[in-house]
Amino acid sequence: MRIQIKYFICCLILSFLSGEKSTTIKVFHIFESFGTETQELKNSIIVNFNSKGFIVDSTIYTHTLPLSEKYVYVSGPNEGLKLRRNYEQEMVLSYRFEHDNQGNRISTSLFGSGDSLYWREYQKFDSNNRMIKRIRYNPVQAINPDMVHGHSGSENMLWGEDYNYDSTGTMLEHKEIYNNYILVVTNFKLESAGAPKRESQYFDPSVIFQTIFFHNTQGKVIEERSVGRLGQSLGSISYKYDILGRCIATTSYNEIGKVEERFNTVYDDENFKTYDYYSDSNVKLNSIREILLDNQGRKYIEAILDGQDRVLEKNVYLYNAKGKLKEVKNYDMLRRGREGESEIPIRVSTYEYD
Repeated sequence: MRIQIKYFICCLILSFLSGEKSTTIKVFHIFESFGTETQELKNSIIVNFNSKGFIVDSTIYTHTLPLSEKYVYVSGPNEGLKLRRNYEQEMVLSYRFEHDNQGNRISTSLFGSGDSLYWREYQKFDSNNRMIKRIRYNPVQAINPDMVHGHSGSENMLWGEDYNYDSTGTMLEHKEIYNNYILVVTNFKLESAGAPKRESQYFDPSVIFQTIFFHNTQGKVIEERSVGRLGQSLGSISYKYDILGRCIATTSYNEIGKVEERFNTVYDDENFKTYDYYSDSNVKLNSIREILLDNQGRKYIEAILDGQDRVLEKNVYLYNAKGKLKEVKNYDMLRRGREGESEIPIRVSTYEYD
């Protein structure tokens, strides 16, 4: 549940970042001891955009190192271990993106320190620009020479498909190719009416997961079905919408189709508020998220409550004169504040635009 909240916030924040060459997000942790408040820069994120306003890459840096790394060995007259007090930023993760001409993100790659590639993800879209599939795999593990796609002229092929029939014309083999490597092979049997019926499916061991998206007539996603390593089910998610096309219900199912979690949204348009209710498989309310919008419809105050209506966390969103996100303050509502119980944030994220 909390992961979904964080993911939703991240997507909402990134929606404010377009139209710039780059954006730097700095995350400060705030400590108070003996009346002194300290703001320590913990992490930063640099997001770069191309001339069309699409995100090219996003890199996460850490500005704190483990204590064992804060000492350096100095040779010469003052030989010995010395405490190093100034540090450069250290790259933790870097995301790199590719988009098509319609602005759809079709490729995401995650790199770690030393430019090591962790995984690569591809998104497929139909003729109506609706995402129909997402697949993630580890290129380091994609080593089967029989799965290398060697067609000429395919050097720059991001993804492709091959269809082959057997000698009888009744069996159809469908190969899905990503970066010249075959990740998924599906075999269909053609019935008398010519309709294909899936007989078997092979996933390369390098595949981490695959998600298929289903849409309604309005183009809204109504269901996601995911499989993991070697095609094992990871469960599914279903969505419901109101007459305005706003999502009002999300239900997560496990690998055997049992409900794991429910997420319902209520829109209070008159008071500029929305309420998100999270419950488990037993319909027991776990938490509530209440969002207050400002007079321009932007998120202003967000409160996280437990099942007993106790406020656990509060986030305040501030914007600059151009309407772009400027600062997010995060408050731990269970922690005591300063004199007079005044609240102090435990974390502040700032946004700088170039």
